[in-house]
Amino acid sequence: MRRSFLALAVSFTTLGSYFRCVAGDLSCSNGGLLIVVSPSTVVVAVGESVTPSASLCHDGRYDVASPKWSLGSSTDSSVITLDAATGRITGRWPGTASVIATSNGAEGARVSVIVR
Repeated sequence: MRRSFLALAVSFTTLGSYFRCVAGDLSCSNGGLLIVVSPSTVVVAVGESVTPSASLCHDGRYDVASPKWSLGSSTDSSVITLDAATGRITGRWPGTASVIATSNGAEGARVSVIVR
C-alpha cells in the first residue's frame, strides 16, 4: 500500500511538472503573489545553456509565468550571458552568478548558477 501511494504521489508530481500547473497547493494559498523558478540552482559548462521554468502563484494555484529575467546585483556578466526575455542562461567563464525572475509585481525568485 505504501509503495502504491508513493508511486501515485510521484506520478502526480511528474504530471504537475509536465503541465506546469498545480491546482490547490496549500503553500500557495496566502493570497499574495509569488514566483517560483525551477531549478533554483543550475550547473553548466562553458558554452552550455539552460532555461529555467517559472510559475506564478496566485489565488491558491500555480500558473506558467513568462517573467522578466535579470542578472543578480553582484553577478559578473563575464561569467554568464542571459536572454532577459526567455531566461536562457549560457555559461561564458568558470564562476558563480545569480539570475532573478520577476513577474506581475511578484517578489523575485533567484536562480544560482555555477559555471564549470
